[in-house]
Formats: sequence, structure tokens, C-alpha cells
Amino acid sequence: MDLGVVPTIRVAAVQTGIYSHDEKRAIREAEALVRRAAKNGARLICLPEHWLLSKVVESEDEVYERFAEVAIETDAYINLGAFYEREGGATYLASPTMGPNGEVVARQRKVHLYRGEKKRALPGERFEIFKVDGVKVGTLVCHDAVFPESARTAALGGAELLLVPSLIISSGSRPWHIYLMSRSLENRVPLVSPNVYHPPRVSGKSIIVDLEYDRQHSVMRLKTVVAHGGRNVILADIELGSKRALREERLRERRTAAYRL
Repeated sequence: MDLGVVPTIRVAAVQTGIYSHDEKRAIREAEALVRRAAKNGARLICLPEHWLLSKVVESEDEVYERFAEVAIETDAYINLGAFYEREGGATYLASPTMGPNGEVVARQRKVHLYRGEKKRALPGERFEIFKVDGVKVGTLVCHDAVFPESARTAALGGAELLLVPSLIISSGSRPWHIYLMSRSLENRVPLVSPNVYHPPRVSGKSIIVDLEYDRQHSVMRLKTVVAHGGRNVILADIELGSKRALREERLRERRTAAYRL
């Protein structure tokens, strides 16, 4: 099998804290961690879900202004995690990604809202794919990853890498990791999934999932990087070429005629 060669991309999952009465501190901390990731060579950096808690962001909000500057200064792509955002009179849980020019290059709305989120926001209607240096990237927001169709739809749309900004409580960490590893393995797509750190309720454990093909035994093995306690950054170099042919083979093997109820 010709696995081909495409560039390697260095990615980062940023594990922030959350501060219910100090939004400016939350932004300062997130900015500092993003800058640290960029200083360590990260090209694509992802923040977690709800790191701004219940704040509703407007298009002219400080968070956009600050991270536009950071993106330009660091020449990096920055996924701002996910937060409530008002647009056209409606509120969504949005996951915007800023490009090195300081502009928003993609905006994914959370499709599968979780419990109380349904009272505050409208769901997204589709999964979007965007490019980072020619690499096709998709975004699932936290609870989206519970549904296998989400990652599969992104993979069918050409996604080579998935971002999954999340907010997961400590007792849910293990099931969350299992969901993510399953989505990665079944679609042959690496993923980056940051979580917030706010002990004891939220213990972080942000994760980057990569895959490595064992030619000798013809099996795909998972490689993970997991953050421990604290507000920090984890990084990984993701080589995408070795997964492309395997992912295409996996998708071709689907027998869609048998999937009818």
C-alpha cells in the first residue's frame, strides 16, 4: 500500500483554568498559554470549550481583538475553543478559528447541545471543513464526539485532523477519552481535544490522539499525549500522510446499503 507523504503539523491543546468572576484573567491566561504553544512551534492551537463560562460573545468582543493580535504576532492558527456567541439575534455555541492574518477562517456551531445548553443556544446544522496549510481540518464541539456520525461526516468531508474543544468533569474523563480514541481509530483521523482545569470538579486531562500503522501486523495503534494537572500546554507533531490511504480504504469498505433500518 502506498501511504504517500504530506507535511507534518505541530498541534497544541491548551488547558486553561476557568474564572467565574474574572473574565479578564481568563483571557490573559489563555493568551499566555497560546503564546507558549506558538513559541514551542505549534502551528494549530486549540482552546477548550466554555473557558469563558456563560459569557455571550459579540463580534466586536475583546476576545476576538486580543486573539487576532496573537494570531498575527505568532503566525499561528488559533481555535478559540467554544463559547456562546450571538449572531443575527440568535445565540449559538460557536467554535471559531483565527488564521495568521487575524481573521476568522472557520466557525463551527455545536450541533449536539448538551442538557442546559439547549435552553441557551440553537444547534448548528452542519459540520464545516477548513484548511490549515493545505491540511483539511474539522471541528467537533465536546458532546458532538459522543455521536459517531459527527466524526464520520467530517471524515467523509475530507477531514485529516479533528479539533474537539471540550469541558468534561473529572468523573467523565475516562469515558471522554474512550469516545475520542474510538472516533480517531474508526475514522483514521488524529484529533486534538483540550479541557479546562478547575479542580476538583474538572481535572483537565486534555488529550491529543495520533495513530501509527504497524505494517508487520497490519493494525493501527493509537499514540496519545495527555495533560496532567495544572494550566498548561501539550504538543504533538502529527504526520498525516501515513493515515490518508488507510482512511480512504476504511471509508471505501463501508457497505451503506446494509445500514438501512
